[in-house]
Amino acid sequence: MKRTYWLGGAIAAIVLVAVGGAVAVGQHNQRHSSSSATKTVKTSDLPAGVKTTDWDLVLVNKQHPEDPEVPFDQAKVGDKVVNAKIQQAVVDFMNGAKAAGYQTTLVSGYRSIQYQKEVYASVLATNKAEGMSDADAEKATAAVVQTPGSSEHETGLAIDLAGNDALAKYPGLDGKMDQFASQRWLIEHAPDYGFVLRYKKDAKSIKETGIDYESWHFRYVGVKNAKYMTKHDLTLEAYLKALKAAGKD
Repeated sequence: MKRTYWLGGAIAAIVLVAVGGAVAVGQHNQRHSSSSATKTVKTSDLPAGVKTTDWDLVLVNKQHPEDPEVPFDQAKVGDKVVNAKIQQAVVDFMNGAKAAGYQTTLVSGYRSIQYQKEVYASVLATNKAEGMSDADAEKATAAVVQTPGSSEHETGLAIDLAGNDALAKYPGLDGKMDQFASQRWLIEHAPDYGFVLRYKKDAKSIKETGIDYESWHFRYVGVKNAKYMTKHDLTLEAYLKALKAAGKD
């Protein structure tokens, strides 16, 4: 699925890291499975001791916005801020890739709602200045920038992580970065460090998340949850639905 980030003007550099986790899905002609995750997942197989209210399973999307932000202890990995609870996991993830022969770059971690508002307003103003109507400008802006309050980067639990070679070819971030072995390693081994590829490329996942494929956007959910979600091919939305159906809330 082709991803293009061209916003033009002086805001392009700002939007480079802001659009990660932001592209809303358009129309898809593919048929979606009619079976929900709660029908295919056996509740008896769900990880023990897990609840929908666990800190690492917080859901933030357009249907569940977070405004104001939920405060958390911050820590840095390089020059990027993440939730302090996942700092070591991020470091271990990157070190694991390095040990496997892949240099990586942490493109983005925590982003505040205020920052997201500023980026959204800048892109919206640019679209209007280019002659778009108010309605068209809003639609075009929402297509490339997550609306303030609905980006899980605000939790500090989401990271944009890329292999250096993949990032060199796609500095604006693109799903096609998975053509590189470095990015495929990150996707395959993310669960070992407690992360899942948050926005997958299959039509069912896109329908559930409302977000197009992002081969660079990883979300911390804990090792136990990550391995289960990956094994059963579940989005966070579907996993939480299954947990709730099992009375684990």
